[in-house]
Amino acid sequence: MKNKLLSIVIVLVLSTLLLSACNLPSRQIDQAETPTPMTAAIIESTPTPASVCYNPYFPSRIDDTWEYSGANSAIGGYTRTDTITNSGAEAFSQQTILSNVTYSVAYTCSSTGLTSTDPIQQYAGALLSGPNSPVKVKLTSNSGISLPAKITPGDTWQQTADWGATSPEINLNGRFVFDYTAVGYESVTVPFGTFDALRVDGTIEIEVTGFRILAGTYTTTTWLVPDVGIVKSEGTSHVPGVDFTDSMELTRFSPAP
Repeated sequence: MKNKLLSIVIVLVLSTLLLSACNLPSRQIDQAETPTPMTAAIIESTPTPASVCYNPYFPSRIDDTWEYSGANSAIGGYTRTDTITNSGAEAFSQQTILSNVTYSVAYTCSSTGLTSTDPIQQYAGALLSGPNSPVKVKLTSNSGISLPAKITPGDTWQQTADWGATSPEINLNGRFVFDYTAVGYESVTVPFGTFDALRVDGTIEIEVTGFRILAGTYTTTTWLVPDVGIVKSEGTSHVPGVDFTDSMELTRFSPAP
């Protein structure tokens, strides 16, 4: 029974990782006409931020809204809409509607960058915290950073999140380890337009310490554009018996008025 429920935890976590694409925020722009491609030069000309929550790759004004279309080899097509619902000088929150599931993720801001306060909620909360979930998963510790304030090709960063999973039959704990590398700039075309975007490669490791095993990894590639955010992402699961691929593209970004 423990092995069966452990498999459920891994499958649900990885399935949600597919839908969420990666640990980087996703965003978009209202497209009345095809936008002019953005280049790396824009990063250098970005004005000095007014607060520590300013990040060129993650707009965070109230009512900023992004719409995405995605495809998953396991579940098929899906849609995603992200909206900034609260925003302050040191924190903000985003509501995500992923097909028919709605959940929120909060971020804290510092001079070093943005940090998701609960990556477990960001990636697995919609499935693992629902009333019908076979197990309950919660965050027990959180460290590192989700998105640096400044990114240069070659930069690396990491976030780790320890978690606990409980049910009447099991009591497990484990860890997510998110490692990211800024690769460089590439031309990317999505429904919203063509951009010179910063490519970020990531690897998410899922550890189950109760069984002293590495449950699996999820590799991602994400393309980000200044003042827009994520325009495209791709991911692949590397877990025996839980193999899938996922991709997501920006279709619309509506900045706050």
